[in-house]
Amino acid sequence: MTARKSWYASGKLLITGEYLVLAGAKALAVPLKAGQHLTVAENKEHKLHWHAIEPEGLWFQCIFDLPELNVDYAPETEYCEKLKNILLAARALNSDFLNSESAGFEVDTILEFDPDYGFGSSSTLISNIARWAGIDPFKLQMLTFEGSGYDIACATAKMPIIYQLLDHQPVISEIQFSPPFKDNIYFVYSGHKQRTSESLSEFGKSSFDNTDVEAISSITQKIIKTENLDEFEHLLNEHENRMSKILKLPKVKDLYFPDHSGTVKSLGAWGGDFMLMTFRNEPGELKRYLKNKGFDIFYRYDEIVLK
Repeated sequence: MTARKSWYASGKLLITGEYLVLAGAKALAVPLKAGQHLTVAENKEHKLHWHAIEPEGLWFQCIFDLPELNVDYAPETEYCEKLKNILLAARALNSDFLNSESAGFEVDTILEFDPDYGFGSSSTLISNIARWAGIDPFKLQMLTFEGSGYDIACATAKMPIIYQLLDHQPVISEIQFSPPFKDNIYFVYSGHKQRTSESLSEFGKSSFDNTDVEAISSITQKIIKTENLDEFEHLLNEHENRMSKILKLPKVKDLYFPDHSGTVKSLGAWGGDFMLMTFRNEPGELKRYLKNKGFDIFYRYDEIVLK
């Protein structure tokens, strides 16, 4: 067996700009310390053996005949069909990809976070496959998943980014974002995953204009500059209020934490995944507060954000 080749992509969280990033708003996104590995080695079977691992163990596995990419073995049909579509899209961008009759491959992926978290199990996979295939990951993402592409940008970023779509092309700026109050910033898991495609479908029914896009961009610009927690919270509240009106959805704080003195903001798709919460007291007190509300999983900013 030949030498193994490996790629790694970071997970992501979208702090500002959800939904309106699709319309050109500037968004603040952060790559995470957790991501996904992809390792490839050749075999002589003329088959593609795929083993996907997540923190709890085996996630799914598939075997494809090569070069046709017909599914030979797929106990988890849904995952394997999605994977097949990604591989075929990659081949559409590079006709030589997985198109040799002389070799097969053993592929292992290792996801470092729960796939239900919304940290980017799909975007990290897209990024890794694109680099394996030698193609543009943004083009592969456009062929396979809906979205702005900020998650693809985060996959290879080494620090937080400002992400914007201008004329449908990504503009990415890496920035320093390590506010002096970062110890007061936490990410709380809502307990369920929100499908991006469903959220974007609902957003398509929403009404907004360029004033909203400019307002969100302005909030993003102010957030990355502020060194004051009170101002940070005010800006996040302004963001939540505006998006609540656009989406015609209740704010997450009103739903789950109406008695909380700090700020709570939806991250990414409203209705699931993670929330940002500011908290001024000791982490132990936050743990007790969240547990009483039925939320058991949360992280400190520095614990998961890649600097």
